[in-house]
Amino acid sequence: MSDFSDVLSQTVGGPFPGASIPLPICPTQINTENAGAWQSMVHARFGTVSSLYVSLRAKHPPAAAHSLRVAFWTSAWATKHELKEDQQQLFETLALLHEIGKIGIPDRVLQKPERLLEHEQSMMDMHSQVGLEILRAAGASKELLLAIAGLGTSYESSSNLLSPDIAPLASRLVNVIDAYDSMTAKQVYRDAMTREMALAEIIRLGGTQFDPKLAKSFAELVLSNDRQLQARVAERWINRIEQHDFSRLFEMDRQPGNDRMGSTLVHSLNETFYRHMMDHVQNGVVFIDSEYRILDWNSAAERFTGRSVTSVLHQYWTPQIAGLCDTEGFQLQEVDCPFRALMTTGETKKQRLAIRTQGSKMFQVQVDVVPVISDRGHLCGGAMIIEDVSETAELERKILHLSERACQDQLTKLANRGELNRQLPEFVEYHQRTGEPASVIICDIDFFKKINDTYSHQAGDDALIAFANLLKESCRESDFVARYGGEEFVMLCGQCDLQEAKELAETIRKKLQRTPIPSLRNQCLTASFGVAIVQPEDSTETVLGRADRGLLIAKESGRDQVVALGDAEPSSQKIRLSSKRSWWGWLCSSNEKSIRTELFTNVPRAVTLEKLKGFVREFHAVVQHVDSNHVILDLDCKQTPIPKRSDERLGKFRMSIEVADIEMKVAGKSGNVKVCTLLDVEISSLRSRDRRSEAIRSQSNRLKTALQGYLVAHELDDVLKEEIVRTIKPESDSRYG
Repeated sequence: MSDFSDVLSQTVGGPFPGASIPLPICPTQINTENAGAWQSMVHARFGTVSSLYVSLRAKHPPAAAHSLRVAFWTSAWATKHELKEDQQQLFETLALLHEIGKIGIPDRVLQKPERLLEHEQSMMDMHSQVGLEILRAAGASKELLLAIAGLGTSYESSSNLLSPDIAPLASRLVNVIDAYDSMTAKQVYRDAMTREMALAEIIRLGGTQFDPKLAKSFAELVLSNDRQLQARVAERWINRIEQHDFSRLFEMDRQPGNDRMGSTLVHSLNETFYRHMMDHVQNGVVFIDSEYRILDWNSAAERFTGRSVTSVLHQYWTPQIAGLCDTEGFQLQEVDCPFRALMTTGETKKQRLAIRTQGSKMFQVQVDVVPVISDRGHLCGGAMIIEDVSETAELERKILHLSERACQDQLTKLANRGELNRQLPEFVEYHQRTGEPASVIICDIDFFKKINDTYSHQAGDDALIAFANLLKESCRESDFVARYGGEEFVMLCGQCDLQEAKELAETIRKKLQRTPIPSLRNQCLTASFGVAIVQPEDSTETVLGRADRGLLIAKESGRDQVVALGDAEPSSQKIRLSSKRSWWGWLCSSNEKSIRTELFTNVPRAVTLEKLKGFVREFHAVVQHVDSNHVILDLDCKQTPIPKRSDERLGKFRMSIEVADIEMKVAGKSGNVKVCTLLDVEISSLRSRDRRSEAIRSQSNRLKTALQGYLVAHELDDVLKEEIVRTIKPESDSRYG
């Protein structure tokens, strides 16, 4: 159970005053053996009220333990809802004394080790009335007596639900908490219920047995696990800064000797209950005064540091005494000491450090320094809270490792394709929004397959690692480098225009030429580079596609070179291949692996283009170019819904579609014509070096069939060609005509 109930149900539980660490508060183990410690705490908190509590403890220790747990929960609820001090005192006193009437119940009933009989239960139910008489005789105020009278009354039978008095509210709250603690505490005749089961039962009874709003509010408190709230409550109960006057709840003078546990740090340390706490707290606690003298050093601090309390008490504090170092194991300098920061600047913050013991064992700790303020408001020292977080640190290390594995290429230790897909959209959007120049570089090791075939796949891995290291060394710290797949890599260079990116790529290319690879018998590699600058209208696909086209030009031009593309490809970088389409020839070069066909649809161009938009969306096509008569699409078969074999290696394709309006004869109606759409479609592999001719042609045909089906188009044969009356001249000539 990880909530405030831990404070009340563990051998060490509850927050140390001013910090979220456990205290040795264990109401479930309250008995005559530790009654002195509990009596000291209640006496320090309630003064004269404690005498009634001590009487209950002497009569029935389990009832006293239960009352104390209810009082703690009540105090937590009141603190969270920021009740006024006099109201909170009423709530706490009512909770602590709500079972005081059991003093008048016979022992044979009170201590019966099994379920009570009906007449015995009736006798037990009288304890509320007996408690009322005891408190009235003790001089309790009318407000407290009214609150006591409301205990045990069901919500639906209450007659004061609309009363503006605070006492009825206190009664209804204690009824809820009393039931919760009874359910979650082990009884002689039944096992304890779980926290969730008990809260569910209380919520279920809201509106009948319990106030529904208070039931819900208390459940939220239990489940919130608010450690800061726990610290505030523990401080209020154990080391209060100011004296709270509970005597107003009783019509008598406050007895002497009820002052809080001293006004100085040293006096507090001498308190019996406080000593018990220090001996059982799980976290290390070190008290240091304003002269840097160590005043206390608890058992956990001894365990953490290997230094006994006798060896450090009254010594001058330095980080070396506790073996404090940074998380890397380097000695912590005095200027970095958290306690010195508190005393010199008043700064209080949690700090992740480590402790190196005398046996050279090192583990991670969380250090929190809490100021100790005197009654006059002066800083008189501090409490250093040391928490062992080695398990947390190990968990954080594992999470970091998993994060690295999720976004890192395991071979090259660069970012992987998935991380590139996450970074690229942000990269493009940021530089478009700020107007700062940014470039994308794609590079590919030349003839990589020959390396694997000639030297082995291990040598190929070594070549990839060497190239990746060169990319990392050559880039600025702000640049992003990722392995795109296979032997291809991508660099994102912010605040870098096209010329600067081209020069960077050229520098890397020349370095690679001069870098021998041992596993390649000291031969050197070469690589080709494509460079593109981010433009205002770019998407992630278009800027990456433009850089990829530059890479393809570089490879078609003989490899081992850099090609930078801006708005359009410069004429000096056009490839002279046999094609009637000028520079379009290298984009859609007709070879034995490309297919070409003519399709027509029975609908006008506007309808056909709308269908084509749907094809682009469904097939995740990247639009490389579009004008009134021509569309160029890039498709990755992995992203398309075409049929695929499980063992098939899928390729990437470019689809060129020329669009024209035609008039065709209407069958059976002489002289009538209709406007249709003619599409000249060419599909080719994006990788001209790909040797899988049959697989490429098969995938190309499947893409063609998919396009034909999506557009409801027909292949244009000789018979249909005779039905064409004329081709309607386009409004503007195609760029590729």
